[in-house]
Amino acid sequence: MAVSLLTGGAGFIGAHVCNELIDKGHKVVVLDDLSGGFEENVNPKAIFIQGSITDHVLLEKIFNEHQFDYVYHLAAYAAEGLSHFIKRFNYTNNLIGSVNLINESVKHKIKCFVFTSSIAVYGRGQLPMREDMLPTPEDPYGISKLAVEMDLKSTHEMFGLNYVVFRPHNVYGEYQKFGR
Repeated sequence: MAVSLLTGGAGFIGAHVCNELIDKGHKVVVLDDLSGGFEENVNPKAIFIQGSITDHVLLEKIFNEHQFDYVYHLAAYAAEGLSHFIKRFNYTNNLIGSVNLINESVKHKIKCFVFTSSIAVYGRGQLPMREDMLPTPEDPYGISKLAVEMDLKSTHEMFGLNYVVFRPHNVYGEYQKFGR
């Protein structure tokens, strides 16, 4: 049985990913600080831990306890427009927190690190958007997402950490926090 860490699993996309992983037979540990989701969104078959990816001591403990095969990193503070005004908060949560996860993933020889980036890495005015476009983020949120992508590439080259990046665009639906 594969063991997966899912950050942001109480959030909108994370809750769907959690359900899918469980349906595929994974043991899932959800780490979420509940800033963008609800505990009731977490599948009851998952192990839920309330905490932050910025807490490197907690991450070390969780990685040591569960021996993960995969990391699905969906945790982020998604506030593109605000990110200019909360730069330290943005970079701490979205960049440093991600680096904490990447470091633990290397130490524990994770098979694959799946990262949720954003179309914010492309900036504005580039339509239609395509994956082969040159990223030109215009706000700290997009910059932090691109920086994590770059760190994953560098980490793969240096330590062999396999990774996948996906960049969702204007998603909405069941489990979303806003509008409740």
